Amino acid sequence: MNVKKISKIVYKLILILFALLFIVFIYYTGGSWWRHWVTYPALEKDRVELWEKYEKPQKVISLDDHKGVLHLHSYWSHDSRGILQELLPAAKKAKLKFLFFADHPHAKLDTFPRSYSGVYDGILFEPGTENGGMMVCPMDSVVLDWSKESNEFIHDVVKNGGLVLYVHTEKPHDWSNHDYQGMEIYNIHTDLLDEEGGLLPLIINFAINGSCYRHWAFRDLYDDQIKILANWDSLNRKRRIVGMGAVDAHNNQNVRARYLADGRVEWVGPNAKTIAVVEPGWKEKLLLGEPDSAGWVFKFEVDTYFGSFNYVNTHVFSDTLTSRAIKENLVKGNAYISFENLAEADGFQFYSLDKDDKVNAIMGDSVQAKDVKALHVVSPYPVQFELVKNGETIDRIKDVYEYQFDPLKSSGVYRIVASVRIGGKWLAWVFTNPIYLY
Repeated sequence: MNVKKISKIVYKLILILFALLFIVFIYYTGGSWWRHWVTYPALEKDRVELWEKYEKPQKVISLDDHKGVLHLHSYWSHDSRGILQELLPAAKKAKLKFLFFADHPHAKLDTFPRSYSGVYDGILFEPGTENGGMMVCPMDSVVLDWSKESNEFIHDVVKNGGLVLYVHTEKPHDWSNHDYQGMEIYNIHTDLLDEEGGLLPLIINFAINGSCYRHWAFRDLYDDQIKILANWDSLNRKRRIVGMGAVDAHNNQNVRARYLADGRVEWVGPNAKTIAVVEPGWKEKLLLGEPDSAGWVFKFEVDTYFGSFNYVNTHVFSDTLTSRAIKENLVKGNAYISFENLAEADGFQFYSLDKDDKVNAIMGDSVQAKDVKALHVVSPYPVQFELVKNGETIDRIKDVYEYQFDPLKSSGVYRIVASVRIGGKWLAWVFTNPIYLY
């Protein structure tokens, strides 16, 4: 075989190889490019049009609405490197008032306070711990003993004014326990578990759309938590169980690099694990830049604090922004959760009115059914309101700023789901805690 024939064969093989690589590239990334050029710009246009319809509601609930996040992790957890220089800017950008941490304990005896505790630049940082399917925030300085039997442990924390919430509620828990005060009705990590194809499609989509459409890439993760909500509704018919939204933020599904004190470079991968520690070589010279405020000189990030903080929030109605006040009002259920990457929920209010049209209960409160003339809810945007009673949708009204319903002195557990219309669909935006009519 002469050289000319061999060259033709090699040329054809190279063309076939490039064609196959192109097919594979399109197969794995085509959906993300379609979102980038078609889907996400259309959603962005609808979101801007929604924001232009903003109308500030009259403040009816006397308590102030404080927006924050629950269940996040910092450097104290084994699977996070998050420090104040990353946490605080993200919290300020997301317009948060409080952060409730759920860092993993280091030992059976868990001493509080630890990690970050107090007020930083006007934002409340509250230390907490995640273990055994619980998020625990003690009220004061204390040593938690994780070697105790679970029910005894929960009872002791709550008896001393602390907060115990069930987390990762897709998993089994002792739902009959009489002391825990609330549960996650949404958790970002829980929602990730049902994604088809695992993490690879997510990583590809964030690589293509993370710079300009990260909020829509996050929203693509959303699925209605039907089983969790049904369980929550069932539990609330027996006693008050507060529903909360959880970011479960670690800032750790990333590839990053930083210089160590000895001049070497540490490469850090998913779950904040060290990939390698190397002397600077050609790839470091090519990829590394100036250190950011946290010391990172290279970052490819899928999971960021701001992305989580701006995705799902818990709003707590409270007269003051203090550790005690936020905890006490959260335990009362004076709270709702919102998906803020769709629209800011400040101004949203759900309450009941007496015969004189005065507020006699807000979300989380109990009131006699005979004393309720109407349930009333207002939104800063036109939404679809769904009224859920004892777990069943009993009324629905679309494209309105406010809604009023006469319960006809009927006892039950009433909550609101509000959805905004974007992309031709009603997207779940706000879930309130119930008002309990007895």
